Amino acid sequence: MGTDRKRQNTWEALLKRATQRRIYEDSALVILGNKNCGKSTILQKFQGIVKNQDHPYVADYSYIKVKNRFEDDSYETLAHMAVWQLDDPDRKGLIPTFLKSTGLKGAIFMIVLDLAKPWEIDESLQTWLKVAEETSKQLMKDMDEDESKKLRNEVSRYVQTFIDVSLKEDSAGGKGELGAITPGDSKFDANNPEINIGVPVVIVGSKGDIFSSFLHKNQSASDRFEFATRRLRQTALKYGASLMFTSVAGEGENLQLLQDYIFHRKYGFELRQSAKAAATVDRFGLYIPSGFDSNELIQSVRPAKSAYDDAQAFVKVFPNPNKESKRRAEEEKVKALKNNQFYKLLQQKLKSGAGRSASSSSSKAPSSVDSASLKGIRGSPKPRSPRMSSTSSSSRSGRGSRKGSSSSPKSQIAVRQFFQSLLTGTGTKKVSSSSAASGNDAGRTEASKNSSSSSSSNKKGSRKDMLTIPGSSK
Repeated sequence: MGTDRKRQNTWEALLKRATQRRIYEDSALVILGNKNCGKSTILQKFQGIVKNQDHPYVADYSYIKVKNRFEDDSYETLAHMAVWQLDDPDRKGLIPTFLKSTGLKGAIFMIVLDLAKPWEIDESLQTWLKVAEETSKQLMKDMDEDESKKLRNEVSRYVQTFIDVSLKEDSAGGKGELGAITPGDSKFDANNPEINIGVPVVIVGSKGDIFSSFLHKNQSASDRFEFATRRLRQTALKYGASLMFTSVAGEGENLQLLQDYIFHRKYGFELRQSAKAAATVDRFGLYIPSGFDSNELIQSVRPAKSAYDDAQAFVKVFPNPNKESKRRAEEEKVKALKNNQFYKLLQQKLKSGAGRSASSSSSKAPSSVDSASLKGIRGSPKPRSPRMSSTSSSSRSGRGSRKGSSSSPKSQIAVRQFFQSLLTGTGTKKVSSSSAASGNDAGRTEASKNSSSSSSSNKKGSRKDMLTIPGSSK
């Protein structure tokens, strides 16, 4: 009798497991997030994860052996959950292919945000929520209206009937699966949540430890942490999504809870972790399950004198340090002028320089004073020797001749015409070799004339000085 009874219990257990296998169907977890936001690192911490190394797919693929760790036969695999990762919003058209075997009914979306880059949090969240929403609408077009309505109703009913673990003992339902959907229950608001895509959404903030360290480097760390969590909770509430901050540093933060919650939403496994809404900068392990939050609860944890309101943008509260340094570098750069502006500036400087040199030369020109008139002036300087006078006079005349030749009217006209041609865009005319040669000869002839005339004048001046200086030798 004892042996028969034991056999009967074994067959009952096998029959029960066979029944459960038919209940737990395969599902698909679609993970959305920017590159290097921590998607793969989180998955590596999941139990039962199997990485497909040689997959022929465009996106990253792996799968999880679904097991209920709270049951006696927790070692047994009940189903398989395919895991797809997507890091490019432009490739959202691949998601329907990911869900080809399970359909939208067996899907769950997980959006991963990189908390190490808080200036990207809001933009990234809005981008990937839009991808999930558009994908759901696209797949629902191929479904019956009753079937798509049923998916939305399941989300609404779950959100509105959820009971947290902390309130489990006080609930009339007693022990059982939290957030379970009662088939005959129709007392729910179809407009809650505000945006219902018919698929469970889990929002995950990765690298919470880096986020905490980042906030501690600046002032008002608590206010900015409260601002970030408040804004994320408001968005999650709008979509009926859950929100969780994680970390893989050390023993990890909320990693096992994340896997338990995903299995709970998809397979109804028991959820034993209560919500953690009172998170701080140091204890950043925020956990808000779907159906727990409300606008009143979000505002209740807000400080009386909050430094940041809901209207402020994330990039204002969390400015991108990379963009700030790049902006400063751009301001320090020397901006080059355009060609026309540069040529105009050079032309103006040439004109002003020529005017100043002409006026200075006229003002500094020596007056012709008769040397004989200096004889009667008392206290006049002692005259120099004829040899020194003639030498200094000739050197001055030589320098004057060189200055005159370097800034001759013809060279100034040529420079002015060159820059004028650049400004007007007419270009420079080609000069034949013969004309260039004749011009060079003419220039040399003019220069020789100037030098000869200057030398002759110097000689005359030296003779005059020799004659008029008293005490000179005959």
